[in-house]
Amino acid sequence: MEGEVDLSNAAGLREHLIEQVQQGNYNLAVDLAGVEFMDSSGLAVLISGLRRSKEHGGSLVLISPTSSVERVLTITGLDRVFNIYDSVDKAAAGNPS
Repeated sequence: MEGEVDLSNAAGLREHLIEQVQQGNYNLAVDLAGVEFMDSSGLAVLISGLRRSKEHGGSLVLISPTSSVERVLTITGLDRVFNIYDSVDKAAAGNPS
């Protein structure tokens, strides 16, 4: 993902996450390295994706959030809900950032 995740485009992310779960991909990673801004609709999509993956015994982790996105995650307390990693390799190994 790149740029902004807000009301105007969060539905695309939601559909992608739903599609992945429907295809049997229950362990998901969302790379946030290129996301400069995320509003509450983007956060809601991530929470929904996490819930969907957990319903199937999976998980949804976040990879390399930018400082602005990390700040939003911290302010909302979602940094304690999501596992956050510096890289996909660290996520695969289970080594948080």
